[in-house]
Amino acid sequence: MHTTRRTFVTGSLAATATSTLPWGPALAAEELKLASFVPPSHSIWVDPLTPWTKEVAKRSNGQLTVRMFPSMQLGGKPPELYRQMVQGIADVVFTLPGYTAGDFPMMSLTELPGTASSAEDGTRKLWANFDKFFAQEFKDAKVLMLWNSDTAGIMSRAKPIRTLEDMKGMRIRTPSRAQSAQLTALGATPVDMPVTQIYNALERGVIDATMIPLSAMLDFKLLEVVKYLTVDAPLGRSPFLVSMNRKRYEGLAPDLKKVIDDTTGLEMSLGGARSYDKKNGEAHEAGKKQREIISLAPAERTRWLGIFKTLAKQQGEEVDKKGLPGTALINAYGLLS
Repeated sequence: MHTTRRTFVTGSLAATATSTLPWGPALAAEELKLASFVPPSHSIWVDPLTPWTKEVAKRSNGQLTVRMFPSMQLGGKPPELYRQMVQGIADVVFTLPGYTAGDFPMMSLTELPGTASSAEDGTRKLWANFDKFFAQEFKDAKVLMLWNSDTAGIMSRAKPIRTLEDMKGMRIRTPSRAQSAQLTALGATPVDMPVTQIYNALERGVIDATMIPLSAMLDFKLLEVVKYLTVDAPLGRSPFLVSMNRKRYEGLAPDLKKVIDDTTGLEMSLGGARSYDKKNGEAHEAGKKQREIISLAPAERTRWLGIFKTLAKQQGEEVDKKGLPGTALINAYGLLS
């Protein structure tokens, strides 16, 4: 996996004159279609994705451009995005591997609680472990950016969550099968749905709560439809992905591929992670002003961690049965220590 350290970071995509490549007059211009489920106001769409598209055009002297399609403008549903990229409906997508967890059994294990202390920490671990544990799952894609979400919380519409007993029977939204297993272990009833459906589902009482990174409270206005925020429970976090159809990437001229390589990878992914961590802090402050913030008591947190340690062992062994190194990944993340 190519992780060239770039000369720019999120929010400051300044390229030097030497980074602009010479282009021959016969080189045909290329346009890439980038699709996602998020609206154009979403923090990641604003930064780093939009600045990245501008940097690609700048470094290629306009020979490679990225046309952006937010809010599923190319059709389909959010869980279909990765397969749309594989099929060539979109050239590039911003999505969650967890939306089709069955395609990514190894990546799904990184959604277990305890894998990271922040989005940035988790992102560095994803890239450090990519070649050993995840590369085969993404054989159809050129992974451009891969980062962890910020710390998750549980936002409930009517009932505060302070203990395991409060979780019993609650219908709680999750983004993936992996995180659904966590809620089941805690005694709740998981409901899988894309983030774009959460607001209406909470407002109408279809779900009682949602487990989601705090940054989503601002991006999707969830503070309007919840009363209580349990913010420091030991919960998992989602990986986020920007990937490109591998055949489309391989078909680019060498100089255009170099533009893609030089503007993506670990450093650009850290930009996405830092954007989420920053938004998490802003969301926490907004929540304190508008809603009741709940912190688990230390003994209660220990109870949750005990359940999740057992869950990690079980899920690692389930992936082992598929002929994949699930337990090895669990050990690499230190989830059983």
